[in-house]
Amino acid sequence: MPQIEKRDQISYEEFINQYLKKRKPLVFKNASKAWPSHQFGPDFFSDKFGDYVMDFEGKNYSINQILELTKNSTPANPAPYPISFEIPHDLPEFMAMIKPIHMNFATPNWFDSKIFPFGKFGKNVNLFFGGQGNQYSLHKDFYHTNAWITQLYGEKKFILFPGDQDEYLYAGRKGYANFLSPVNILNPDLGKHPKFKSAQSIEVTLEPGETIFVPNGMWHTTVALGQNISVIYDQLNSTNYNAWRKDMFHIKKEQNFPKAVANYGFALIAGTICKIRESIQ
Repeated sequence: MPQIEKRDQISYEEFINQYLKKRKPLVFKNASKAWPSHQFGPDFFSDKFGDYVMDFEGKNYSINQILELTKNSTPANPAPYPISFEIPHDLPEFMAMIKPIHMNFATPNWFDSKIFPFGKFGKNVNLFFGGQGNQYSLHKDFYHTNAWITQLYGEKKFILFPGDQDEYLYAGRKGYANFLSPVNILNPDLGKHPKFKSAQSIEVTLEPGETIFVPNGMWHTTVALGQNISVIYDQLNSTNYNAWRKDMFHIKKEQNFPKAVANYGFALIAGTICKIRESIQ
């Protein structure tokens, strides 16, 4: 299986021209060194944020409980997943420790503007805890945002499907369903999903301190190889704005047409403001 490229050194200009504009995934081996500290393992989160609580499927879990569950997670008895924290809201003290969040590569990012509310329209900065046996569903990120995932602790395998492979992955036809696949790629049911045999994937194992750039619109999933902790955030700029703007309408139009129109109007106004700001900087 082809591997995703890892780069130790790369200039911002080369990344923009050879990866961002071409929508080609890349692993940065040490971009997170832009952050003041890199020691973000289980002990750190237990000491600093162990009592912080998140609801998951109707049950509250503290970070200490999550750490214990993910430490003992197995394929036969996996930890609850995905339990995630919206960092700016749930762990603002930690947010201050991972600046610049863009690591000098994920810029410009229009989501930096306060025009966009956290947790809506694809703007998220999440902290994920996982354990062995945890597997994320196969998906494209909603609203065609670019995804940046930094592995703080442990290892996680990423499996990506470049290009237009919606047919082979049985994407839903409308709304959010268009971004989701029912195929379990580790144990595919080829009787139910025979076209999956034609899907072409690439993969990489992300190690602590490494960051993967997943271009907008690319199918991907993850498989935890053990206890692991990740930071994930999204990017919007002129390279994916047109796709994001279309999603703002099409995702909602079947459920609530007036809201879809309102979302599209917001997308036009927000995009115009961001373009003007970018042009005068």
